[in-house]
This record gives sequence, C-alpha cells and structure tokens, in this order.
Amino acid sequence: MNPFPDTITDIHTHNRQCGDWAILSVNAGDPLPPAPAFLSSGLHPWHTVDPDAEERMAALENTAVSTRITAIGECGLDRLRGADIKRQEQLFARHILLSEQLRKPMIIHCVRAFDRLLHMHREYRPRQLWIVHGFRGKPQLASQLIDNGIAISLGERFNPQTANIIPEDHLFFETDESLLPIQDIKSKIISSMDQSHESLKKYGDLNNN
Repeated sequence: MNPFPDTITDIHTHNRQCGDWAILSVNAGDPLPPAPAFLSSGLHPWHTVDPDAEERMAALENTAVSTRITAIGECGLDRLRGADIKRQEQLFARHILLSEQLRKPMIIHCVRAFDRLLHMHREYRPRQLWIVHGFRGKPQLASQLIDNGIAISLGERFNPQTANIIPEDHLFFETDESLLPIQDIKSKIISSMDQSHESLKKYGDLNNN
C-alpha cells in the first residue's frame, strides 16, 4: 500500500529545511528547490481562484514528470476557500488524470467536500493511491474513506478515536506546518492507539525516525 520509499517517514511538509526523510510540498509552477530529494507538487484549492491558476496547472503538467516529484499535490477541494466548487472539481480532475498518467499518488486537501471527493473517486476509479492529509475528522468519515481505498495522513492535531480505526496500511504521518519533529508527532499518534495497532506500537518504539 505504501507508494513511497521506506526511508520517508513524513509524507507532507512545508518545512524547506527538512531532510530526505520527508516529502516537501511545492506549489504548482514554483521552481523546484535543490533539496530535499523528494517533493510533491500541486495547485492547492485555495489558489484555484488565482488569476494565474491555469498557468500554474500547465507548469505542473510539465514539471510533474520529474523523478523528484514523488506525489501529486497537495490538491483537492475546499468549500470554505478558493474558487467555486465546480471550478475546483475541474482542476482537481486534471490532477487525477496527471496522477494516473504518471503513476504517482495524490496528497489531498479536503474541507467540507468529502461527499464530492468520494463521488470523484468512484467516478474516476483511480489506480493510484489517494491520501487525505491532515485528517482531523471523526471515525465514521475515516471509515468511509478507507472503505473506498483512500488512505489517511495524521499530523500534530488529530482525533485519537479516528487513529484507532485506521488500518496500518492506510495510515501515514506528516508534519505539514507543525514545528514539532516527525518522530514526536508519530510517537504521539502511536501512543494514543489501542492494542489493535500493537505491531505499529512496537515499530514506533523501535524506530521513531
């Protein structure tokens, strides 16, 4: 289920000082930084309203072929900010097609639009993994995502009840914009889990990098 190299423990960060254990998120159209080794790139839904959104999407479709770009995103849907939801869905669909064409997973930002996210997942039937990043929702919503083959990434703020119901092969960790190191975030999440995640607890005790 894990589409990333085993050395990656932080699948989504905005910290440009991160090392090669993390995937740095780069805005679509921005130059690729010289480090770290692993990047993701996408048009954030907040920027779908920007006047240069089309230019940035065109740039993404060219640069996403780079072997350094390990994932497409962050991209997604947000009913609170950005262009109207139909426009966001149009641009998100282009990310989906790019992900499928290049065989790269997607890192997804979703706010109050999970109904549309699930609808589009059923419509496009992607072969590449979708990962909803920074998930703070309830277990019921997490179960819907998991049942549809969508993975979940947890960060500094998370719902402990939700962490308990995510299968290990659908669970990822991230720092996003947190100042905490990934090992601290990961340890906090793992320590909140019950015995259903005993193997992950053991792994976290042995290797919390």
